[in-house]
Amino acid sequence: MFIRRACLFAFLLSLSAMMFAQEKEPLFTEVIDVEVPHISTDKSVKYDYDIVYVRAPRAGDEIHKRFYLDFSSPVVMEPGADLMLLHPDGSEELLVEGGEGSITDPVISFDGQWCYYVHIHNLQKASQWNPPREGADIYKIHLKSRKIVRLTNQKFTPNTGAANWNPGARHDPANPHTKDKRYIDYGVYNMGPYPLPGGKIVFTSNRDAHKPANGYPAMALQLFVMDDRDESIGDY
Repeated sequence: MFIRRACLFAFLLSLSAMMFAQEKEPLFTEVIDVEVPHISTDKSVKYDYDIVYVRAPRAGDEIHKRFYLDFSSPVVMEPGADLMLLHPDGSEELLVEGGEGSITDPVISFDGQWCYYVHIHNLQKASQWNPPREGADIYKIHLKSRKIVRLTNQKFTPNTGAANWNPGARHDPANPHTKDKRYIDYGVYNMGPYPLPGGKIVFTSNRDAHKPANGYPAMALQLFVMDDRDESIGDY
C-alpha cells in the first residue's frame, strides 16, 4: 500500500511539473512610462517643505554598481553619494559631499532642525570583504546654520578580558611584539542613527569587534544608544 501511494504521488508530481512547464510566461514588451509628473500637477498635495535625500551617480544600465547598503554588504557601497536638500520649487542644494566616501542613512530630528547622517569615509577600491580602515561615523547638520557636528569616533571597544587584543585593536606592522595579538584590519562603522525621546540616539556599530558566527557578512553590527548633545548653537 505504501509503494502504491508513493508511486501515485510521484505520478501526480510529474504531471503537475509537465503542466507547469507547458504554461508560457507572459511577456510585457510595451515601453514603460517612467516620466514622473511634477508634484504641482496634483492639487491635492500641499508641498511647502524641503526634503533631505541622498543623491548617487548612476553607472548606466549595463554596469551594476551598489549605491545602497543591505544585509550582504551592510557598510560598503560605491563612493560619491552626497547629502542633498530639495526645495519645493524643484531646486537642489548640496549639504554634504560624499567625496571619496559616501553619505547614507539620513534621518531628521524630531524638531525638524537637524539631519543625522552617516559618512563612510573612504570607499576607494573597497569591497564587502575588504571594508576601509577609515570606517564610518555619525554626524548631524543643523539645516538652518549648516553647522556640522561629529557624534562618533574611530575607537574600538573590544572585550580585552576575553582575548589578547592589540592596543586600539589595530595591527601595527612596525611593532613585532604585537604579532600574536588580536586585531582588526578595517575601521569602526557607526551606522543607522535614529533619534530617541530624551536626547538619545540609537545606532548600530561594530566597535566591540565581534565577528559573525558563520563568517558572513564581514562584521557584526550591534545596537547601541548614545547621548546627543550640542549646546554651542543655543536655542533653535
